[in-house]
Amino acid sequence: MQRRLGFTLIELLVVIAVIAVLMGILMPALHMARMQAQRVVCATRLKDMGHSLYMYAQEFDGRLPPMNEVRPQQTAGHYTRWFRSGDNTWWNLGFMWKAGIITDGKIFYCPSTQVRFKYEDYSDPVFPASSTVDANPGTRVSFMYNPVCVSVTNRSRQFSRLSQLKGSRTLLIADSFLDGNVPHRKGWNVLAGDFSISQVMNSEVANLVETYRSGLMEADYVHFDRIVQLLLGQTVHTQ
Repeated sequence: MQRRLGFTLIELLVVIAVIAVLMGILMPALHMARMQAQRVVCATRLKDMGHSLYMYAQEFDGRLPPMNEVRPQQTAGHYTRWFRSGDNTWWNLGFMWKAGIITDGKIFYCPSTQVRFKYEDYSDPVFPASSTVDANPGTRVSFMYNPVCVSVTNRSRQFSRLSQLKGSRTLLIADSFLDGNVPHRKGWNVLAGDFSISQVMNSEVANLVETYRSGLMEADYVHFDRIVQLLLGQTVHTQ
């Protein structure tokens, strides 16, 4: 009897089909695992920023980093993610870089592929410009900092000192929801005023983000504030 060498075409096709089925089963699981790993890294970076904010406040007489060196209020565009502007004016979380409290630039960025404003090089104090507009070459991060304002009409920040934070009722830092950012499987990491981390998965937030994915401007503050309230999981009463 002649010995058969190798596989028949049918056997090869069966093997290929089995491999394809296994890949179809494994790929979603691998994707979910990668997304979960990104969320954990993001939460760790939020935690690091929380510790750094506390250190900053201790160093600066209990004051939290302001919005800007020269501008006291949020204006059109909700400047909660600005780090430094093209005229070398420091903003928000950028003050912790300026003070030397945070020296690793990666901390300011969520690793999710679903967010804007990530950079290849984090070693330069003036990160590559995040804006494609030559006249506006500032740097932004992928987190929103201290976004709660006094009211829809008074855009002064409600919390300017560490002593004013209201524990879990204060949204201190969160994954940005501007520009349609939905970084973690329809969820957002949130650092509260007690420096605890939580993940918020809320369909109303997702719907609002999708509706205003082209950008929340000054006329949309009511929607901006509504999303902030939902990220806290409760209604935030402002003056």
